[in-house]
Amino acid sequence: MAVMTAHPSLWMATSATTDLPPLPGDTRVEALVVGEGITGLTTARLLAEQGVPVMVIDSGTIAAGTTGYTTAKLTALQSTIYRELTGSWGEDVAAAYAGAQVEGLDTVRRLVTEDGIDCDLRTDAAYTYALTDEGLAKIEDEVSAGRGAGLAVDFTTNTDLPFPVRGAVKLEGQARFHPRKYCLGLMEAVVARGGSMFEKTRALDLDAADGVVHTDRGKITADLIFVASHVPFVDTGLYLARMTPSRSYAVTFPSSPISGMYISVEEPIRSIRSTEDGHIVVGGESHPVGEGEDSRHHYEALVSWAGANFGAAEVDYRWSAQDYHHADGLPLAGPLGQSGRVFMATGFAKWGMTNGTVAAGVMVDLAMGRENPWADLFDTRRLALKQGGGRLLKANARTVGNLVSKRILSTDLIDVSELESGSGAVVYLEGQKAAAYRDEHGMVHAVSPVCTHLGCQVEFNSAETSWDCPCHGSRFDIEGRVLHGPATTDLERIQAPAVRAR
Repeated sequence: MAVMTAHPSLWMATSATTDLPPLPGDTRVEALVVGEGITGLTTARLLAEQGVPVMVIDSGTIAAGTTGYTTAKLTALQSTIYRELTGSWGEDVAAAYAGAQVEGLDTVRRLVTEDGIDCDLRTDAAYTYALTDEGLAKIEDEVSAGRGAGLAVDFTTNTDLPFPVRGAVKLEGQARFHPRKYCLGLMEAVVARGGSMFEKTRALDLDAADGVVHTDRGKITADLIFVASHVPFVDTGLYLARMTPSRSYAVTFPSSPISGMYISVEEPIRSIRSTEDGHIVVGGESHPVGEGEDSRHHYEALVSWAGANFGAAEVDYRWSAQDYHHADGLPLAGPLGQSGRVFMATGFAKWGMTNGTVAAGVMVDLAMGRENPWADLFDTRRLALKQGGGRLLKANARTVGNLVSKRILSTDLIDVSELESGSGAVVYLEGQKAAAYRDEHGMVHAVSPVCTHLGCQVEFNSAETSWDCPCHGSRFDIEGRVLHGPATTDLERIQAPAVRAR
């Protein structure tokens, strides 16, 4: 499902727009893919090359979700993931994860070559760098763990950054690209092989036994169904209870290119890379969805940092994206439920360019009755309490805390008349709670503050002018329309009285 934002990303602004039709009505197809990001389109591309008739739908437009708002790195070096996986899972699992990421990068390169996709794919080294003694210790551990996982990582103090580092892990032969141009190329390849694509078609419910997906445009009956909507729109297996949603931010500015792709080991994270059209992308500032603070300061922090470290005088693009972290630290791809016909993928923890690509291969192989070397690693049926129990308890305590403290006990709300222009809050409106936003003209837009997914209370996102649910990451615009699942139903509109602008 589409992750909408008030700010278009560089990738969205510099690629062709699409205006594909919505689903025309009830239909039947051999294979249905829900989601037109990198995971869904790769799934469709792999099915199509095997001659499987495939249909792809999305609630928004092609790659206009998290895929179109990423920093677009294709790398097996992902911060200090091997240090973390070796500690929690052991060296064998860390090695399997490394092998999966390498395959993800190789698959992207193969499809770019076979389909002739012009997506600015460039080979580059990846670095995880440290600025402090504490960070340096993590870097040294990551070098050891990365080598133990089979990657040819090196320690270095030499980078192309405009500031000194204490040390860095370096991995040669990685890549960066334009993610939306890549996805548009996948779309064309799917269509060329007889596949069909529909935009503006929201999946609402799933009848796995009968192979039926109900959408807002009609029902689709399919032999195989692949849920690649970033987060499942149905929660068979309680996957959402194991996920933590987070938002992160990016800005770009015109600059001479730098060699390498970078991510800091210290907080706040700083992710850095060049583009082929003369920009540097700086990302970071991750936080839990719906934290209830003025999120505009995350953009301000990135702009300030870019100015101080790169001399950036002008920021021309800014955007945010949403990601899901699985409690045990590993992504998911495989069966959804017990029907044998439905498959899902999620939990890529900000590294979806390689993980989403690998997940597509896992789902397709399992659906075709073939073994896949990464199926156990991505197993959707695992429940690793040793590795993820603590995060699982924390995530669900957050949900319970929201339901109790916000929905039931919260009484310290302002009246809607106190709401400033250009701001939003959960307020009292004629004696009832409402999620209200006052626009620059003084008009109040009011909706129910109760998320239609599982009933948590939404919070205002000032950076994106949206209502975000802190429990499972659903997002709504100021009129209550769903921007991002797992919710599939809009917030109820509340008639607001005319109130003079403040």
